[in-house]
Amino acid sequence: MSSLGNVPEWLGASAATGAVALLGFVGKSFWEAVRAFRRERHARRATLVRLHSLLRASGVTFAVQNGLASRLLEMIRARRSTAQALDGGYERVFVESYEDMTPAERELHGIIRSMTVNALRPTNQALSDWLRRDTFYKSHEPDDRRWGRLAQLLAMLDAHLTLWHAKYKGWIPEAPAHALVYLADESDHGVGFPTGIDEEVARTLGWAATAAPLHDVA
Repeated sequence: MSSLGNVPEWLGASAATGAVALLGFVGKSFWEAVRAFRRERHARRATLVRLHSLLRASGVTFAVQNGLASRLLEMIRARRSTAQALDGGYERVFVESYEDMTPAERELHGIIRSMTVNALRPTNQALSDWLRRDTFYKSHEPDDRRWGRLAQLLAMLDAHLTLWHAKYKGWIPEAPAHALVYLADESDHGVGFPTGIDEEVARTLGWAATAAPLHDVA
């Protein structure tokens, strides 16, 4: 009857070599898994940084454009008599006044419209593309303690952008009198930009808010 003491030396050495090789394989597989996890986590964070950048670009553009729209509204109303004064929001006044705008007003109107066409639309399209590619942040349930709030805000952003693109296509290209694409203004054409998404993305990244939010609800 054989015993451990009777195991041939070559067999013991072979078993030891196999054990070392197995441990090496397991160790290598473990570290490869760790590196893959870190790469995936880094890639996800990079996409979130990209989202934050797009949101800030959209917010800055909106804030500047909104300021110019307010200036144009004041210019139009200042040159009218009380009887001729126009009521309503920016876009309604702009459209009703478009044909008789002064050169200065027409120039400012063109700048506002150009921001919609050449700044907001590309940025909003990039945001929509980001949402379409995202398979992680949108996938969490609302009650998820870490990701739920962000997932909710992303769903709201997706709805806002879908309606924004639809209004843009029917509102801007063939109608030069239109300059703005607002959804949650006095005309109530859709849902507004989700409040707090800029801050939530920054919080998820571990960044402290450094400025007041730039987006309104339009």
